[in-house]
Amino acid sequence: MRKRSLLGLIAATVLAGTCLASSPVAADSPGNLLYRPTTQNESNAYARVIRLQHAGELNGRLLATFEHWFDDGSPAEFIIRASDDDGRTWTTLTTVPDPLDGPGHPVSRMWQPFLFEFPRQLGHYPAGTLLLVGNMVPADAAFTEFFAWRSTDHGVTWEPVGVVQRGGTFGRGIWEPFLTLDARGRLLMFFADERDAPQHSQMIVHTVSTDGGDTWGPVVRDVASAVPGDRPGMPTVTRMGPSGRFVLAFEVCGRPHCEIRLKESADGSRWSRPEDLGVRAETSDGRYLGHSPYVTWVPTAPGTGHLVLAGQRVLSVVGHDTVGEDYRAVFLSENGVKGPWSWAPAPWRVSNASPRCNANYSPHLMPEGPPGVLRLTAPTSIDDSGPCGEATGTASVGTLPFRSAFAENGDAGWNTYGGCWSVEGDVYVESCGGTVGAKALTGSTGWRDYTVSADVQITSSSGNAGVLARVTDPNVGADSHRGYHAFFDVNTRELIIARQEYAYLRLAAVPVEVRSGEWYRLTFRVHGSTLTASLATMDGAELGRVSFVDPYASFPTGLVGLRHHAGTASYRNVEVVRS
Repeated sequence: MRKRSLLGLIAATVLAGTCLASSPVAADSPGNLLYRPTTQNESNAYARVIRLQHAGELNGRLLATFEHWFDDGSPAEFIIRASDDDGRTWTTLTTVPDPLDGPGHPVSRMWQPFLFEFPRQLGHYPAGTLLLVGNMVPADAAFTEFFAWRSTDHGVTWEPVGVVQRGGTFGRGIWEPFLTLDARGRLLMFFADERDAPQHSQMIVHTVSTDGGDTWGPVVRDVASAVPGDRPGMPTVTRMGPSGRFVLAFEVCGRPHCEIRLKESADGSRWSRPEDLGVRAETSDGRYLGHSPYVTWVPTAPGTGHLVLAGQRVLSVVGHDTVGEDYRAVFLSENGVKGPWSWAPAPWRVSNASPRCNANYSPHLMPEGPPGVLRLTAPTSIDDSGPCGEATGTASVGTLPFRSAFAENGDAGWNTYGGCWSVEGDVYVESCGGTVGAKALTGSTGWRDYTVSADVQITSSSGNAGVLARVTDPNVGADSHRGYHAFFDVNTRELIIARQEYAYLRLAAVPVEVRSGEWYRLTFRVHGSTLTASLATMDGAELGRVSFVDPYASFPTGLVGLRHHAGTASYRNVEVVRS
């Protein structure tokens, strides 16, 4: 909830500053700005985006809004931004102010907006009607108030609907409204509720509307811990396919880093008993998410898809410290909330460079376009001292088959660990070299049997370069990950398969005739315990092939990557297919 995030921001940014000071700069995609602050007096966070689907000739337009307020207490407003080119450029469509009079109005804080397009007629309102619900909070925080607006012209103008729910001040407030339809097609609003304190410091509840948001029914409890101090909050809901089960994601403050947990429901309105806190999403290499979750379903093929989960922070189950994927990873599951869970590089890297920016607070996710493509929208630093901007971007996330798109999408969907990476046309270039073993990773830690291939060029006079497979638990350092490496060396003139687990072990090698400055096609197949690498010239002539059977099956799943050592290298045409 908002109280926790504001009071914890100083501590969080101190931690973030420490991470920035001790970690090398990564070249991950920074996303596209959808809003840049116009004054140092404003604050922005908590973005929400929809793509219009029931708007006639405007279908495909992106609409976005976000928390927006002024630090001097001036009246706040929601800004509605629009994009007609898939998020590359944005313009302000309109602004939505507080329409009320009386004590506390107009409010100085417009928080936690949610945009919802009716997919069919609800009550008297046809498909394409938009509903905007936000939390209005006055300067003295005397109350919290969910207010709704309706648009019948696809976001150009907004008519006030009225107060939906009213809460008290911090500690007795209401927070984070989320709208969705249940299996019966009813409109549900989930939110965090403190009004039962001290019996429950905070609960997750929902209410139902059967008339398109004109009126709402009684509050129903969905998550209410048996421990009074637990604070389940920030609910988001998705459905796993058109007729699948529903998933509720939420944070539980009072636990380390407000850990993120999930529950399932058959119909979206009836969940397990409120005391059930569900399960924590945890990856096989010991990552979990903390603070302000968002969950969505991303189709990857007809009838299948990924449950995709994001949070503000990425942490280790050992010591609860942040990890190298902090601000730049999402979690994936193909089997509901119980997993197994894997992680994948996020479409772009959120910047936490500014202490004034609550970076990645309540990141927004939505499926976009081709199967497996995800849009991430979040508050991000645009300099090292000012307020947040809002940025967005897309990438294919954890989906096979995979093909790099450096020319079209830069390095979106790649995480780098060490080195100086950049995109030049359709080529991914690392130009610093050295002995750090610079690597760039993509894919999913859940990928199992596959073949990764890439064009590889060593651009220095010496060194080695190649591809990685089944990588988990990565960090910056020459061998700082767990996984397999296939590479060629222009000094020893060998094609080598190695095992890396924060140490290097050569497994097999064959001689090959290679030299610097030439492009080669390197292919690495991992299937069960069998590892096979081959190297060819760009006209297809094979230079060498080597295989090894790992008797320990050391690394069963993991990401793919590009890596080199003791030199510089370039890569292009990266492809991954199931094997």
